[in-house]
Amino acid sequence: MKIAMIGWEYPPFKAGGLATHCYGLTRSLADKNINIDFYMPKTKQKVSSDKKNLIIKEIGETEVFPYDRPEDKELEGHFFESVYRYNDLIVEKVEGNYDLIHCHDWLTMKAGIRLKDKLGIPLILSVHSTEYDRSGWIYPNQWFIDIEKEGMEKADKIIAVSHFTKRVIVEKYGINPNKISVVHNAVYPLGKDKKKNIVLFLGRLTIQKGPEFFLRAARKVLDYLEDTQFVVAGTGEMLPALIDKAVDLGISNKVIFTGLLTEDEVKHIYRISSVYIMPSVSEPFGITALEAISAGTPTIVSKTAGVAEAFNNCLKVDFWDIDEMANKIISLIKYDPLHKTITKEGMQEINLFTWKRVAEKTIDVYRGVS
Repeated sequence: MKIAMIGWEYPPFKAGGLATHCYGLTRSLADKNINIDFYMPKTKQKVSSDKKNLIIKEIGETEVFPYDRPEDKELEGHFFESVYRYNDLIVEKVEGNYDLIHCHDWLTMKAGIRLKDKLGIPLILSVHSTEYDRSGWIYPNQWFIDIEKEGMEKADKIIAVSHFTKRVIVEKYGINPNKISVVHNAVYPLGKDKKKNIVLFLGRLTIQKGPEFFLRAARKVLDYLEDTQFVVAGTGEMLPALIDKAVDLGISNKVIFTGLLTEDEVKHIYRISSVYIMPSVSEPFGITALEAISAGTPTIVSKTAGVAEAFNNCLKVDFWDIDEMANKIISLIKYDPLHKTITKEGMQEINLFTWKRVAEKTIDVYRGVS
């Protein structure tokens, strides 16, 4: 079987979980003798593969940004022009004998639809997030929704990263649920290190990810555990407002804003943190939670996250309930038996979340349309 997979990012060209997913999936598919040509935008540094069945093909005349949503309004024109141009180039340059097309998110949907007609082969669409998620369900952009709806309607099969996302696709986009398969994400285990008294948030600093709730919970924790250090790792449109919020709450001396971290720095901060929190307003899955757990870090996740339905050995909380969030943080820090139990059970359960499993379930979807 030979697949034309159309993506937008691939390590080291990475903005979030989409790159992590594409990396893990394509490599595991290649290990199962599926031939993958992975198409992505041209980057500053050439992306390559060490798998004989996986070829990375960079397409483009100009470099583009790998973001799923422009954070700087001044970049909007360039960003959208780049997305459109990339989709046009994909349609122009993808040729050959493929069994099917596999696209990821709205960034590649228009190319997928046109290639389906051009090549006369089935289209698989992976939905990692929707406009409702990215907007935090506050004023979702109809332009994005229309693109997503068209892609979902034209796809022969849809892969959703959670049952949570499947419900959104059915209820908000009107798609037949029988067309949708759920395949949860996976992780490459990071390994443990000596823990420090650090509570970690890591992700894009947007409304969707809930960083303000993290800071408000931190204020309450510090009333009881004043030696706790809070780290906000990542960058995004909310960074200036979050720094101001830390000052207003009187906790600026207890919160470190790291900005964008390298891959090695991300792994290090996961390993040394005592607690990880993912307080997302709307999270289709949440690979970061799996990464933290694989580093031996007990994790608190929002109930409105796909990972909450898939993973048992983490603590779950409503994103808006900062009192309960603070209680859970305090419990994990103060009560060593709880911390050890969540860590041990989590690291055992994480062994079930492999990219091999994701590849096997994805191949089942492929076989259903080929």
